[in-house]
Amino acid sequence: MPANILLTYNPDSGKRRAAQMLEPIVTGLSRAGALVTAVPVGAAPTRELLDTGRYDALVCCGGDGTLHYAVNDALLCAKRVPVGYFPSGSTNDFAATMGLTGRSTDEACAAIAALRTRTLDVGLACGRAFCYIAAFGMFTEVSYQTPQEAKNALGHFAYIAEGARRLNLAQGWRVRVKADGEEFEEEFWYGSVTNTTHIGGMALPDAMNVELDDGMFEMVLIRRPQNVLELQRLVTCLMTQKPDGDLLRVSRVQNAEFCFEDDTPWTLDGEEGPAQRSVRIEVLHRGLELLM
Repeated sequence: MPANILLTYNPDSGKRRAAQMLEPIVTGLSRAGALVTAVPVGAAPTRELLDTGRYDALVCCGGDGTLHYAVNDALLCAKRVPVGYFPSGSTNDFAATMGLTGRSTDEACAAIAALRTRTLDVGLACGRAFCYIAAFGMFTEVSYQTPQEAKNALGHFAYIAEGARRLNLAQGWRVRVKADGEEFEEEFWYGSVTNTTHIGGMALPDAMNVELDDGMFEMVLIRRPQNVLELQRLVTCLMTQKPDGDLLRVSRVQNAEFCFEDDTPWTLDGEEGPAQRSVRIEVLHRGLELLM
């Protein structure tokens, strides 16, 4: 039986590349034997369509944020379905991690139509699932507060420009961290729990040792430097991608809890999450079937 695929796409992502990719994708999937229903993001309730039981897979075309919502729809529908991804965003961290960026459209369509999957871990935070990152602190608002017009005009450079505009070295977030039995409290510039080799287009420290289905995520914490010497040391750590266990910490965790003094915004896969004073993150081991 041919695969029955629900295809959602974000026509505004990646300089509107998704809209340009739509016809080749639908054609490629159809040639590969799949039946395709294509709907733009937000035009129809995806979860309700999946709950009809008609579809064998949910495939999305857009940026990492589009994938984030597709994964949540796929995991929360009555019948879980695998998820496919055609990356067309400005950064595409998840696609870079999964090696999806170098494939031709025909190659990707053939693999998806055959319903070939790879099992991955996903995270749970703030009442939602996330594919590859949950983060707080400096620069994390850039991904969802950068104007769409700037993304379309400048691509990835728009995030860099917006991040530079928001730079505030005096800002910090005091947080108590509990992770796999360890507990400590510091003032941090940035914190994240990830299942990825890339963040913001850059390779994660120790990326070669990242496993995507081992039930463990990587926790990255950047402590706010207290003086110029510490700032210089942090820059060296970041440039060489060598954590020092103090200013730059990278550890592997199964779960983590972050307790703040005030409600603190989070980003999930580059999308705005709820501001909360306490956030618990858990790993759903091999909770996602990704079409490869």
